[in-house]
Amino acid sequence: MKFVTKLSVFFALLTLTSGCATQRSMDSATNVPSSADSKESTLPASESSTDSETLATKNEQTQEKSSVKDAPLLKQKVGVLITAKNFPTHTHIGTTKFNNFTKEYSYNWQLSDKLFSTFKSTIEQNSRFEAVDISSIVKAPDSLDFVKGKDGNWTFNTNQEALRKALIDNGIATIIVVTEAPTVAMTECGTYGCLDHKSKGFGLFTRSFMGTDHYIASASFDINIESLNEPVEISALPVFKEFQDDELKNARIEDFTPPDNFDEVSEQELLPIKNTIVSYFERLATTLAAYLSRQ
Repeated sequence: MKFVTKLSVFFALLTLTSGCATQRSMDSATNVPSSADSKESTLPASESSTDSETLATKNEQTQEKSSVKDAPLLKQKVGVLITAKNFPTHTHIGTTKFNNFTKEYSYNWQLSDKLFSTFKSTIEQNSRFEAVDISSIVKAPDSLDFVKGKDGNWTFNTNQEALRKALIDNGIATIIVVTEAPTVAMTECGTYGCLDHKSKGFGLFTRSFMGTDHYIASASFDINIESLNEPVEISALPVFKEFQDDELKNARIEDFTPPDNFDEVSEQELLPIKNTIVSYFERLATTLAAYLSRQ
């Protein structure tokens, strides 16, 4: 009985000793830092600071690139000035001078607005350019004669130097000036030579002779296009030659329906005339836009 009691006490002491050893082992494991934690805690302060500075520099560079990318494109401005009355003209040349007449119809074609919008929409198809109305800056189209030709060379007109520089200061590099003016609508030649018949303004030109009538859509305008940075009269270049030819400014309409009242053509009857004039300027605007895009 005593032996059993002693044996029980021995096993109890052995169990208690093992439990304490296990607890000490667990406590030791808890207090030992991991390898990663140990390395992180031993990083020098200078390395941590350098990493922060590098990250800040990268952020600044990213912001700078973003600012450059988002910066608006500086467009080249094309100044446009159109001077024309609101109403179309009918110039008629009859068999004798007593049959001749020139009259203005009270149909408001708003041609100046139409031509400006034509130039603007066509030129601005290239995002490098912007067409602007300069009528608020320049009142007289004659003052926009900046380039002079002499002996095959172009030079700037010194009399217009102040205005040229003022336009350049407004970002304008090219100007287009469209001015209503008489043009030769038809030339007739006979035994005693040739005779020019002039259209007095944009609109309808008619010629009647011995029962034969001719109907002509008259884009009766002077066209001047110039560069302000270099002395170049753009409208005098070969590519624009057709637009300076009076014969092409005055297009004969072969299928024009004779009006019910020859002396009072209706607005509807004049519509083909208006469309033909606008078409002339659409071709001019397209040619100019292509020229500018190549520069």
